[in-house]
Amino acid sequence: MARSMKYQASEDVTGYMTDEAYHADGVRQRLQQILGAKINHWDVDPPEGNGIFYGGFSHGTHKEVPGVHFDEPADHITVVIYLTPGLPFDYGTSMWQHKSTGLLNGPTRADARRLNMPLAKLIKRIEGDTTRRDRWIEVDRVGYRYNRMVAYASGMLHSATRHYGGNLVEGRLYQTFRFGVNWSTFRVYG
Repeated sequence: MARSMKYQASEDVTGYMTDEAYHADGVRQRLQQILGAKINHWDVDPPEGNGIFYGGFSHGTHKEVPGVHFDEPADHITVVIYLTPGLPFDYGTSMWQHKSTGLLNGPTRADARRLNMPLAKLIKRIEGDTTRRDRWIEVDRVGYRYNRMVAYASGMLHSATRHYGGNLVEGRLYQTFRFGVNWSTFRVYG
């Protein structure tokens, strides 16, 4: 399915992505079951990232350096499903801390006050360091394994650990889902 979709580059979003979403029958209910959380916001608009396929390539026309970023809304959950068989473990997903600010999540007004700078300037600083790995500390990593599902709070600073290949046949393909949940129903808190 992922290889048959139409992909495009986007200036606003990290990655080479499909212009339409795909939701298998029952996927929302299955995600609720796995996470143990009631989904209360399920968007089907492709730009929102729910059901979109991505290609992350290390060489070729669509080569990209994986950038550290955060997704919005920050209180949603992002799910990534790895779709390329046979990739090595170190092509997974990493969580990061910004060295100079100490941030682990996307900047907030409280962070800007703590760091004594306008929020817009703090966001610009994080975005300016997105591909500068010397500005970050890797605090966690989920290793790549075909068909593995990874879930995390959307506001966490994260990136692909590494990209792979140069096209849809051999590259690092994955599907994302992004949705809101009622955090009080989340299994971890219960």
